[in-house]
Amino acid sequence: MHLDSAQEKLFRGEAGEAKQLAMEIATKVGDAVGADSLVPIKSAHVLAHYSSLHEAGIEVLERFANAGGKFGVPTTVDPASIDLENWASFGIPEEFARKQLRLCQAYAKLGGIQCWTCVQYQVCNFPKRGEAVAWAESSSVVFANSIIGCRSNKITAGLDIACAILGLTPEFGMLKDENRVANLAFNLSIDRPSDLDYRSIGFFIGRKAASRLPALGGLPGNVTSDDLKHLGAGAAAAGPVTMIHFPGITPGSPSLNAAAGGEHVEKIDITRSDLKAVEEELNQTSETPDLVALGVPHLSITELGQLAKALKGRRLKTGSKMYAYTSSQSYDMATRTGIRADIEASGARLSQSTDAEISPLKGMGFNIVLTNSAKLAEIISAEGEVKMRYASLSDILSEVTR
Repeated sequence: MHLDSAQEKLFRGEAGEAKQLAMEIATKVGDAVGADSLVPIKSAHVLAHYSSLHEAGIEVLERFANAGGKFGVPTTVDPASIDLENWASFGIPEEFARKQLRLCQAYAKLGGIQCWTCVQYQVCNFPKRGEAVAWAESSSVVFANSIIGCRSNKITAGLDIACAILGLTPEFGMLKDENRVANLAFNLSIDRPSDLDYRSIGFFIGRKAASRLPALGGLPGNVTSDDLKHLGAGAAAAGPVTMIHFPGITPGSPSLNAAAGGEHVEKIDITRSDLKAVEEELNQTSETPDLVALGVPHLSITELGQLAKALKGRRLKTGSKMYAYTSSQSYDMATRTGIRADIEASGARLSQSTDAEISPLKGMGFNIVLTNSAKLAEIISAEGEVKMRYASLSDILSEVTR
């Protein structure tokens, strides 16, 4: 990898231990992926949740922080493994919380923005088209490349902190024009997709596309950014998807032909039977759930308002629990506007700064979880500790409320 003179100085440690360590990580990864150089980024989004990083993650963040490291670009962070304000009331084991809080302290010492969410692009991290960023959250990377039109690879743990400190990232993958051309096209052949359909469409694309870069046509004109958020999350959970061209929505992709660079590509129709197959795959059991988990990725304030309306006049059945996850920023807005009170009048709870994907569900006493998130159903079921059920919001409310 070619380094300029300023980067050479960082590599030799002339700007301190933290930047030298960051350069070692960035250049080793860059060499491994065939990058020629390091390029500037406008922002970073890193991981600091204990459930995935464990003791090694604490050691890495604390090492950077104790060596005087500071983030060189605006840096946000994925959800923590606990509700940072109310973790005790959710039954989080104290030892688990203590370790998460060490990660929080190290992240703060590095100068990170206190925005613990997987939808940073909706509340606190707003790149514009064409900018390079280094984001570590899989669903947000799909959103960045596909909807915003900025450029990011799915940055791994360790490299994310290095990029944030340096304000640089290896130039490879989705940062290069030649890797952003669609070479597979899907067409949606169903009318009026439901909330669950958008998640299942993404999951189907992720399974079928594998390492190919997909385009998706046939979306209805009223598709929302929240619909596309959940679609992208499903795709990224099912396969190594980092971008989906949505002709007419994705910047620079007014048509399928433009998305594919004028080349002929394989086309696959997505039918109702395909989505039913996804639902069957993600349903592991028909047992009664002991938790309903909504908000993976985090619910926007718009979605929280819709949930409040859907719950109006309903109460959770005895023994049922429902947690809706969101960012601290949307939680505060929901509190001020009365949306939180409306949701919690049903017996459901709003949780901030964390989500079910990275919570210690088993340790909290849950064995059967019902969700409308394809991402959550796929990832949690793969871990094997908790059984998952997957259903639309309307079906969920019919089952667990009265």
